[in-house]
Amino acid sequence: MRFLRALFVLSLLLGVTLVIGGYYMRDHVVQLVRGRAVTASSVVYARPFPLARGTNIKASHLVERLERLGYHQSQEVQGSGEFLLIGDRFEIGLRGFEEGPRKQDPLILLARLQDGKISSLKHRSSGEEISAAWLEPEPISFLGSSGMRVSSPKDLTNFPPHLTDALLSIEDERFYFHFGLDPLAIFRALVINLQSGRVQQGGSTLTQQLAKNLFLSNERSIIRKLQEALAAPLIESAFSKDKILELYMNEVFLGQEGSFAIHGFGEAARAFFGKPVEKISIGESAILAGLVKAPTKYSPRRSPERAKERRDIVLGKMHELGKLSDSEFEGALKESIQTVPPERSRRVAPYFVDTIRSAIDRRFGVIETESDSLKVFTAIDREYQECAENAVTQGIARLEKQYPKTKRKSSPLQAALISVFPSSGEIVSWVGGRDYGQNQFDRISLALRQPGSAFKPFVYLTALDSELNTYRVARTTSILDDQPLTMNVIGTGEWSPENYDKEFRGEVTVREALTKSLNVPTVNLALKVGLENIVNTAKLFGFSGNILPVPSIALGAGEVTPLALARAYTALANGGILLNLQPTQRITLNGMEMEGVFPPLDEQRAASESAVYLLTTILQDVIDRGTARSVRTLGFQSPAAGKTGTTNDARDAWFAGFTPHLLTIVWVGYDDNQKLGVTGGQAAAPIWTEYMKCLGDMEPALEFVSPPGVVSRSVDITSGLLATPSCPAESLRTEVFVEGTEPITDCWHSEGLTEPPAIESSELPPAQHVSSPTDEFDTTD
Repeated sequence: MRFLRALFVLSLLLGVTLVIGGYYMRDHVVQLVRGRAVTASSVVYARPFPLARGTNIKASHLVERLERLGYHQSQEVQGSGEFLLIGDRFEIGLRGFEEGPRKQDPLILLARLQDGKISSLKHRSSGEEISAAWLEPEPISFLGSSGMRVSSPKDLTNFPPHLTDALLSIEDERFYFHFGLDPLAIFRALVINLQSGRVQQGGSTLTQQLAKNLFLSNERSIIRKLQEALAAPLIESAFSKDKILELYMNEVFLGQEGSFAIHGFGEAARAFFGKPVEKISIGESAILAGLVKAPTKYSPRRSPERAKERRDIVLGKMHELGKLSDSEFEGALKESIQTVPPERSRRVAPYFVDTIRSAIDRRFGVIETESDSLKVFTAIDREYQECAENAVTQGIARLEKQYPKTKRKSSPLQAALISVFPSSGEIVSWVGGRDYGQNQFDRISLALRQPGSAFKPFVYLTALDSELNTYRVARTTSILDDQPLTMNVIGTGEWSPENYDKEFRGEVTVREALTKSLNVPTVNLALKVGLENIVNTAKLFGFSGNILPVPSIALGAGEVTPLALARAYTALANGGILLNLQPTQRITLNGMEMEGVFPPLDEQRAASESAVYLLTTILQDVIDRGTARSVRTLGFQSPAAGKTGTTNDARDAWFAGFTPHLLTIVWVGYDDNQKLGVTGGQAAAPIWTEYMKCLGDMEPALEFVSPPGVVSRSVDITSGLLATPSCPAESLRTEVFVEGTEPITDCWHSEGLTEPPAIESSELPPAQHVSSPTDEFDTTD
């Protein structure tokens, strides 16, 4: 009796322990599953695409956008998510959306395209003209995904029925009838394996496979199988069957592409067939379902014959279970397998997304619960981003072919590109390196490099703007010395800047000096306007760090990230107004606004609009006939302004270029700061050019418009004074001036002189004494 009582107590204790342990284990399992589920609810979106009269877009590009968003082309548009194209006329059933920087009501839109632009927009039901409408923001990434894994999570309703039928038919036909474990399947597998003398068939359910994929190892052992068996019923008790199936279809590993693991059927459809999962055929569904057993062995790209054999097995099982009719079965068997070429990284703007993720984590920590829905709305545009990535990839390949010494194995050549709408500060493309799969270091936000001659425009702007210097205001026609210069800098000794070509031109105008990126005249200009004034200008344009008033500052002696340089140049492209660049337009958590992740816009005037316009006309000359003339020879002909930059020993190559609508910074160099040996005009400007050419009709061809306070005069370029009939025809030029600084004196040819008088009205005051230390620094272009 005493033994039975003790046995009862022990049994009771064991039961209580199992109950409590089971409860905590269930809670642990549920949290792990929910932690993975947040992947699908933590989404980064591209910008909503505007549909308005005058929007530049070709019909083929609009079709691509619609299909990426999951719109289906149909014979008759009856509701949201459908579209029809007849000739140049679109019917689009727009989906409504509320979250994000824009809002859109559902409607059926009539749009007509003409000459690559939207010429009219109408509401189909009323026929009324519509000023603008918006395509919903496109998901570009999911913040729950790790750096080396790609996935495109979908709701279960987004997967085509024949895909779920294919998966369940071949992997777990009794899925909706078991409790996480399927005794019948286990017994059947045991019998088959015993008969064959080897493991030929498994008895795991989808729920068990989900448990293994989420938080168990791939080790084949009794312990791992027991863990699966324990975890599966706990998952079943916490989630509905549909939720478990959705999680599995988004989580299952289906292959490797370069350094990236492909997870989920949504991503696999894009990776292998280049189409959204909603549009895959029955045969393609069977191929994807067949991958589950052995992704490498049955890859349709690597082993098409094996993939076909496995597909036919899946189709046969579907037909046997009544999931396919005879005609569907026969048609699917006849489908040819057509895959798209592999891509090294299937993520969109991965360096940019990492920056977003890091900023959110620093500000708010990691979002961990299934119920939390984090949505990050950005201005990234898929087409702009693809053009940027292609320009960087092709640009590096061209450089390594044209200049074989630039190709290195230990530290490969790198490039970075960031593109911004100057008027709003919105970042539309961001490429942090040549290959995210190989190196995740983001050179846009993290790489501190010397800007070299890309800094010179801020020296010249200081001279042109009366609000930025305490000396006489320069004109674009002011004369600068270009002859050997040696200065004794206290604490350093003698310093002699040189021009890139080692030549001296005697005297040059301000316009010519910047157009040709001459170093000696630039240093002379910096000394005349005052080094302290240049430091102040740099700070006004957002350059940070310990900026010293030393002569080498004129030639870009300092360090800056491409992101900071983009902000400074955005102010030049925006008429002198500095603003904070905007990585995001809006961030919401469960529909509530999240603030403080990035600084607000905060517009501030850094320079006068008229002086910035004068500088812009010089930067136009840089492209038309200066150090960036490769832009024109490579085929980009729209109005543009820009500046090349190459640092000491050509370690860094830059190009900062802008149109009235778009500003883009390109950097090329090595991570270990080794000598590149190629200038900004040779390395960075061609990448910028290819990017702009790729954008093509998406970018409006706008002219730079002269603001109030700017006047133009016909001048004699040799003197900088007003032109008269006595002036040589070859020296005449129309120049622009800040109103009040234009010349009022006729050129000295009018007085019958054959050479200029001793003192010219276009001269700047004499150079100031240099008493600050300097760094040894020469820029090239």
